[in-house]
Amino acid sequence: MPIFYDPVLMKYSVHRIFIVLLFFILSGCLSLPSIEKIDVPSDQEVLPLFPGYDDPIWIMKQGLPLKSQWLKEGRSVIPEGEMFVIPFVLSKLPYKNLQETREWVKHVNQHRSPSSQWKYNSRRRMGHYKCMSVSASTVLDWFALKQGKALNTYQSILNGKEEKGFNHRAIDAIYYKWSGTPEKEKDFPLLNLRKDPIEQTPVSYRMKGFAEIITSAHRLPQDEEIVASDPSLRKVTHRIKVKEFLDFPYHVLFGYTPSFQVAREPGPYNRLLVEALEKYGPVYAGLRVRFATSGGVISATDAARLAIPAMSGHGVVLVGYIRQQGRTYFIYRETFGDYNAEGSEGGPAYRLYPVHSINEAYSFHP
Repeated sequence: MPIFYDPVLMKYSVHRIFIVLLFFILSGCLSLPSIEKIDVPSDQEVLPLFPGYDDPIWIMKQGLPLKSQWLKEGRSVIPEGEMFVIPFVLSKLPYKNLQETREWVKHVNQHRSPSSQWKYNSRRRMGHYKCMSVSASTVLDWFALKQGKALNTYQSILNGKEEKGFNHRAIDAIYYKWSGTPEKEKDFPLLNLRKDPIEQTPVSYRMKGFAEIITSAHRLPQDEEIVASDPSLRKVTHRIKVKEFLDFPYHVLFGYTPSFQVAREPGPYNRLLVEALEKYGPVYAGLRVRFATSGGVISATDAARLAIPAMSGHGVVLVGYIRQQGRTYFIYRETFGDYNAEGSEGGPAYRLYPVHSINEAYSFHP
């Protein structure tokens, strides 16, 4: 029986569990095969069958990668079940990539006057901690497409390349601006304990704060302009009209619920996400930080499946779901470009997770 179903274990506090797991991690008692062995899509031409909810594979750093050609917008019948993908995702929604390059980091340090020198990180998907602002901008792009609006182009500060849609850096700049105001700072906290590995800046990590930013037109005068300094580049200022944001609110589908509780009874959480996707479009979601991955160690034991309390480690956009053999899995858009597999310039554009791997979720509608 998996550890998160054990009633005896549940008598212990989360802090005691954390201490025990930390001991095992530091002592090297937790071990697992290299992630490279599983972090590639199946070589099948059609959608494969996915593991059950209790499979240890779901503790890995990211969800299972999907090939774009397996997916189809709308509702489709697939072997052993069905698939649903919201409109525009595969046909029009632009891809964004927060993966830096060595050349761009060098350029920023020489020509862009960063407050701290940027540092190139050769490890893939371990660069800028900006997934939450990038995913928030993807939500805005989707609603712009739904409303028939043209998408702008901009040069990404994260990688120097041209991208389409809403400039995610402006969203991040507003977060930092509001984190420094007394009336807002508690809702826009910054993590100083672990800095952004590229920019050496505190990390903007509250997803609910980003959801509030992208729905600003619901609360603020639409002709107002928000001016915010870039969090790293001292000569860059971002100017955003409030009317560019959504003029309806965000809705909390669920906040932090211990993963063992969700895994024990996934039905209600599955239904919340499925209904939101079908009725309202993209869902802004935070994925859990696992004890097993928090220190760079991945474990095959059930203990490693317990999540660090109340913390989302990765911000993504849920764009659909797959039902197979009575189980529901959620498709999410990644923040590492338009690729099918891990490479030097990015990673898979789509991945898959069961609901117990999702820490928090927000939908957007009147």
